[in-house]
Amino acid sequence: MRGVLLALGVVAATGAQAQERAPLPDFATCFAQAIAHFEMEFARTGVADAVEDFEIVTRERVEFCGTLAIVSCDRGEAPQACQRDLAAEELALRDRVLASLPAPETLDGDGIWTQGLYPTLWDVAHGVSAGDDCAGVDDPVASWCVTHEARLKLGEAVALWQVARLLGAVGPAAELGWVDEAMPFAPVPRPEQEITP
Repeated sequence: MRGVLLALGVVAATGAQAQERAPLPDFATCFAQAIAHFEMEFARTGVADAVEDFEIVTRERVEFCGTLAIVSCDRGEAPQACQRDLAAEELALRDRVLASLPAPETLDGDGIWTQGLYPTLWDVAHGVSAGDDCAGVDDPVASWCVTHEARLKLGEAVALWQVARLLGAVGPAAELGWVDEAMPFAPVPRPEQEITP
C-alpha cells in the first residue's frame, strides 16, 4: 500500500511540474492578442466622445505579455541573455510605435483630450529617465531590471497609440506596420440546442 501511495505522489508531483511548465505564448503572439483586445473594445466605442470612452486605455495587457516573456526566459538555458534580447526587442517595438504616431501639434481640435491628454502622454512616452534605474546591480537583477524598464516603456507607447486611436488620429496597428496582424479572438462556440417536442 505504501508503494502505491508513493507512486501516486510521484505522479501527482510530475503532473504539477508539467502544469507549472506549460508552454507560454511567445511575446509577439501575446502582444498581437493584447492589441486585438483593444481593437475589439474600440470597435464597440468608436472614436471617443465622452470621458468614459478612455477607460479602455491600458498598459496592463502589454506589460503582462512582457512579464510572461520574462518568465519564459527564466525557464530557458540562458535567462539573462534571453532577457536582454527581449528588452532590445521591446525597445525597438516601442520606437516603431512612437514613430507611427502624430505629434501633438498636428492634431485637430482644442479639446482637453487633444490639447491636454495626448500631449501629456506624448511627453511621458518620449521621456528620458532622470537616471539609470538599473545602475549598480549585477546579473541576474540587472538583466531583469533592463527588461522590466523596456516593458514599461513599450506599455507607455501603446497607451499613447490607444489614445490617438480614440481621437481618430491613427488607424489600426496592423496598418501602421508594427504588428503583422492583430490576432482576433475566436468566438466562443454556442452549444447546439436540441429541439424538444
